[in-house]
Amino acid sequence: MTSFSALLSALVEQKNIQIYPLTQYCSLDRSTMYKYLNGKRLPPKQALVERIADYMRLSPSEYEELITAWKIAQVGEENYYNRRNVENFILNFPDVTKIDPVILSSASGSAETKSGKASAGCQALTSQTMVNNALSRMILKETAKENGRLALLLQPDNEYLFHFLSSLGESECALNIEQILCLNNSGQLDKSNQSPNLMYLQAVLPLYIRALDYTIYYYYDNVESHFSSFNGLSCMVLTGDAAVACTSDYRTGIFYSQTETVQLLWELFRNYKEKCSLLFHPVRSVTDELNMLQTLGQSAEVNYAVQPEPCLMPFITPDMVEKYVYPELPDRKTLVPMLIDFLAFQKKGILSNHFHVYHTLDGIRSFLKTGKISEIPEGLCAPFSPEDRKLLIARMLENPQDNYQLLRGPLQYLPHNFHLYVSPSGGYLLFTNRLNQTVYLLFEEPCLLASFLDYLNNLDVNCLYTSEQSRRLISSQCSHSDS
Repeated sequence: MTSFSALLSALVEQKNIQIYPLTQYCSLDRSTMYKYLNGKRLPPKQALVERIADYMRLSPSEYEELITAWKIAQVGEENYYNRRNVENFILNFPDVTKIDPVILSSASGSAETKSGKASAGCQALTSQTMVNNALSRMILKETAKENGRLALLLQPDNEYLFHFLSSLGESECALNIEQILCLNNSGQLDKSNQSPNLMYLQAVLPLYIRALDYTIYYYYDNVESHFSSFNGLSCMVLTGDAAVACTSDYRTGIFYSQTETVQLLWELFRNYKEKCSLLFHPVRSVTDELNMLQTLGQSAEVNYAVQPEPCLMPFITPDMVEKYVYPELPDRKTLVPMLIDFLAFQKKGILSNHFHVYHTLDGIRSFLKTGKISEIPEGLCAPFSPEDRKLLIARMLENPQDNYQLLRGPLQYLPHNFHLYVSPSGGYLLFTNRLNQTVYLLFEEPCLLASFLDYLNNLDVNCLYTSEQSRRLISSQCSHSDS
């Protein structure tokens, strides 16, 4: 028996459900219903499971449990939870406006002992509070330097440290931060059916969103066994003149300030880094951005774009480029022809049957209100006029490929700063950072890319409006914008 059939049988028995009236209500014959109960067959559609649940008058929690059991039985437990983790990652993408800054103290200096006196080069940190205190003091001291540097050899699971680091963006510090983290070498989920790799990705994104000078490297291992084994002080934080080595739970550690010791630890970090790979490749200039998008767009494989507003780049014509690119740009004469060529290329790729664009009704409303397109970097173009906003939407609705679809269900509340592109050969995350800069993070790690691709390849049809429904809803929004 599957978990679904076992649960369904238990609910039928618990609620004393008579099979014949149930089959009548669901327009089924009794033999089919018994196959569902015995685990020999699964209901083919979710709507049928919902109808069964309606007849049995299930509570909301029982209803959710039955639907979940059916989904797991259809795709397997590992696939179900992996896809659910991707969806949770998307829906909980960090919002730049919701990262609460920490009020940083101006005090700086080395770690202190319990008596308040600085240790002579080495100090035992016997509690998590002492570890956190040592970390914050040494990092604050480093931020005061003109060329401060910080190295992290640890997982991004210390909430205090990463909240503290994200708050440094508020002080415009020029600290160069490098991190080495361990990614799980299998798709195995943890005890809570969470994907550790996706959780780590979610934890480091605020540092990019806060516009810190941050670079992250990775290596593979079994995370749980690596950090749960008897490996001593497995985590390390380094600044120019101090270091903390601590256990993976951050409850105990040692603070070092001797020059020779700190230099030795830096040498170890550099040696480790040489054996690691970049997790992301940030794209920082308009020229690099156009080249990157053009390279990715050459793939004839399945492509997905997921973002609040629709991808309107293919519908921007050369006259619009001339009209909206700011006249005062120093390299405008070179940039305008590049943009026109790029848009022609984008139109050919995106308006094809292998490219799928998923967007939201809120994204349509936002574009109609602001005239801004996220793929266009800030400072490059003026917002589109209300007339041209509607013109671009009209061109999108006339697209014969029907490859633009509105998201529904939980995904209709896609975070406004989330933009994802994936194909089998590459992908990126796009967002706006605290300084209003457009940031592209190119995926360099194949397993994360594969997770997003698997989710979108198997996107539940209940998450999408039909093409006809999408057109009707979007046309209604355009009409409301006139009033």
